[in-house]
Amino acid sequence: MRPISRTAPGAANDAVRHRGRADLGESGWPFGAFPVPAEEGRYSLEQNVMKTGSRVWARSTSVTSVCESTSKLDASVYSQGIPILFPRYDLPEGGLKTLAATDGRHIGLTATGHAGHTPAALTSATLSYCYDGGTTWTEAQVSQQGGHCAATVNHAGATGRQVTLRPELTDAHGDSVTQTVVRAYDVR
Repeated sequence: MRPISRTAPGAANDAVRHRGRADLGESGWPFGAFPVPAEEGRYSLEQNVMKTGSRVWARSTSVTSVCESTSKLDASVYSQGIPILFPRYDLPEGGLKTLAATDGRHIGLTATGHAGHTPAALTSATLSYCYDGGTTWTEAQVSQQGGHCAATVNHAGATGRQVTLRPELTDAHGDSVTQTVVRAYDVR
């Protein structure tokens, strides 16, 4: 997911900001400014992005992200970004977002922040993948070493299958993100 990106024709987007069960705002675009109370609180942001209508956009056709963070007013600034994590993937893919149908492929997992926020080190990382659009998940083995996380996926015998990814990342501040990327890549 790109935090603030131009929306291409044929794309559908929405973002909803919550505190507990209370909706704080909603936007039909993949960005927005949502007023929040000054006191410290736990917030979630759900963003849904879909691409339709073009064969060029055959990969990552739908991305749903749920970010959770704790935030409070910083009286020294007029406007501040909320500490949101965005997953980053290091895929050993071909130029067309495809992976070979072999076992033991490594996918690097990191997180970047939003609006100048630098995430703390990841304390938890999982990655699940499936071939049926989100019904049957396989949890990848994830290793963490020296601040780097890598998931191992096994695709032997999966030639021609479309892969949906779902990482769950948490940093040392307790900020987290769960993201589902439909057709993140295909197995060749």
